[in-house]
Amino acid sequence: MLSRPIDAHELYVRIGHHLAAMPADMSQYTAEKEVWVSKAVALVEAVGDLTDMAQIKDAADHYRSHTAIYGPSLWSILQRALARAELAAPASSSGAFLPVGSAMDAMTAIGKVFKEPRSRILIVDPYLDETILTDFAPMIPEGVKIDLLSDSATAKATLAPAVKRWTSQYGAVRAIEARNTGPRLLHDRLIVIDDNRVWNVSQSFKDFAARSPASLVVVTADVAALKIPAYAALWTASIPL
Repeated sequence: MLSRPIDAHELYVRIGHHLAAMPADMSQYTAEKEVWVSKAVALVEAVGDLTDMAQIKDAADHYRSHTAIYGPSLWSILQRALARAELAAPASSSGAFLPVGSAMDAMTAIGKVFKEPRSRILIVDPYLDETILTDFAPMIPEGVKIDLLSDSATAKATLAPAVKRWTSQYGAVRAIEARNTGPRLLHDRLIVIDDNRVWNVSQSFKDFAARSPASLVVVTADVAALKIPAYAALWTASIPL
């Protein structure tokens, strides 16, 4: 029996993370892959679909001895579990879960979020560099104020000149402002849409899904209600570049 209940939003996010972290070539056995399968069983059981539970238990029981037969079926079982978890999660739940090396999928997922704002977008990342402007910011609609918040200890030197060139080219049409907090004050990576909706970004934009699985998940309303004023205060106290 589980030590604590798991809510639908958390289950949806966990399954998504687990799918994104699925090892390559499940048709070849390793101990690491067997551990991944065991965790997948627990997640599918938490969703509760009897057919998928039976199938993934069967796959787990025979994975070591018949890897080539059962390994390829695991992806589809987990995808079905993710779809069911998404249906059970609150309507506000949304996310993207990306395996290593999916650079185009990463750009597409971030682009969908960046097209949401109508007046302001706040991008929080302690390791911001020029990539945020060259690869992602052009997808933000014209007329939306772009605020970039990074950390003075870890922001890259390429950010400030990129912001200057962006301002020179776009001016008020794509207004932008960048600020740094004091050293090592930032830990989250967030996208705040119109001071109302918050997305959690699992990795810095410059490395998103490049070296390890990544996720982009909207946070629950109660968590957003805490983060929005906290980061508004950080923004006010930070130093413009």
